Amino acid sequence: MSLISIQFFLFFFLVCVIYFLLPAKAQWVWLLIASLVFYYSHSFYSPHVYLWFLGIVLINWGGALFMDKPRAGKIVFRCVLIFDVLALCLFKYSEFIYSIILAIGKLFGADFTNYLCDLIVYYTKSYCPEKISYFALIIIAYITDVYWGKSKALKNPGKALLFTSYFPLMTSGPIVTIEQMEGQLFGEKHRFSYDRCVRGMERVLWGLFKKLVISERLAVIVTMIYEHYEVFNGFYIFVATAFFALQLYCDFSGLMDIVLGCSEVLGINLPENFQTPFYSVSLSEFWRRWHITLGAFLRDYVLYPLERSALLKKMRKFCKAHLGKGYEKKYNFPLYFSLLISWFLIGLWHGGGWNYIFGVGLYMWAVIVLGELLSPVFKWLVKVLHINTECASYTLFLRLRTFVLFMFGLSFFRANTLEDGFLMWKSAFARFNPWIFFDESFYNMGLDRREWGILLIGLLVLFVVSYLAQKRDVRAFLHEQNFVARLLLFAVLFAVIIVYGWYGADYNAADFIYGRF
Repeated sequence: MSLISIQFFLFFFLVCVIYFLLPAKAQWVWLLIASLVFYYSHSFYSPHVYLWFLGIVLINWGGALFMDKPRAGKIVFRCVLIFDVLALCLFKYSEFIYSIILAIGKLFGADFTNYLCDLIVYYTKSYCPEKISYFALIIIAYITDVYWGKSKALKNPGKALLFTSYFPLMTSGPIVTIEQMEGQLFGEKHRFSYDRCVRGMERVLWGLFKKLVISERLAVIVTMIYEHYEVFNGFYIFVATAFFALQLYCDFSGLMDIVLGCSEVLGINLPENFQTPFYSVSLSEFWRRWHITLGAFLRDYVLYPLERSALLKKMRKFCKAHLGKGYEKKYNFPLYFSLLISWFLIGLWHGGGWNYIFGVGLYMWAVIVLGELLSPVFKWLVKVLHINTECASYTLFLRLRTFVLFMFGLSFFRANTLEDGFLMWKSAFARFNPWIFFDESFYNMGLDRREWGILLIGLLVLFVVSYLAQKRDVRAFLHEQNFVARLLLFAVLFAVIIVYGWYGADYNAADFIYGRF
């Protein structure tokens, strides 16, 4: 059941009507039923996929109950955590791991092909629990918080299932913690609020606009160029790369708007996943404003624990002895190492392939670390060249630089393989063809003049709204206006989505980019 379908909105309407009629103690039970039905539909009605999901959640629920035992808690936590990591790796990365083993064997002239391994790869690929990349992180955060004593274990298995499978989250996150959700899911009675319903639906409309009017049109150009980069070389590659960054943002942030808007109608506030990232002045700031909950998870449950580990303590001690007490200001190698692990995991999480590990993992790490190491050089250049760092033009330069650095790494995310990514950039510099911007070449790639006009107007609207969002809450500003003005504005937005939403022959309503993980 796609979020962009008549079936989903009918399902959501039914959920809301019954939800608000029920007493407080029954509301979470109804949400659990709705969430399990929604997840089953997302699992293509496969009993294998569904049972694996239920099994993983219930094993974690049972393990969490024993973590407050003085002697057994540590052992149980480690066993459950290993189980979660193995389940995630087997279901999501078994094919990638097997390909590495085969490649190593080929390197040494050996054939490591194994029937059992082939069978495991086939099974895990065919029956991978839907959205395991998201709910595995949610459940790992839960058992870790229980073990650390930050939260108490949920006694009721139904509550553990609802926390993990709450249906708006069973699309593409955001990644939440039990501390953020427990009071909202199992606390006070949620009553119907007209104002909250209107605000939630406004956000849903904005998400649909970004997805259907902007992202789907950008996808046409991006797909054409990326799938035929040998033909569309030179400046075509640069255009497609910039367009893919915008497409991914509109696709993923649009999905988040729909998810957060629907949840807001129910009275359950989910954490934000985006804060206008293209206004960032550095790549590190960009990633603090892009996929925020994934970054928060890796910071709290990977980076910080790693920083406190015995290995990093020894590394810091070694650096202090050989580089001096002030080594952190110049060469903070322990931090760079822990960041390397975190960024490798970010790349791996995005997909089992070297193009993901490099493009949104190691490359991003290298740029951020080099930025830190070369910071004194940049400051020296600013001083020598008498550059005014307080003016708008300099801020614009920093934002454009950040966008270019990000889109280059993201191009490997979009490429089919790491090799394809490098071949594509080789093709980008194989020809100098600026005339394509003036000879109407782009009108022969799936979008005619009219469609290009709709796309450019849509991007302009997105830019204006994002610019206003830097200064204040746009929805709060709209609600300060007269009712008739607001009604007219959102009636126009609704009409634009219905009339100009992209529903081409190859359109798949379920095909959100981040929804594939």
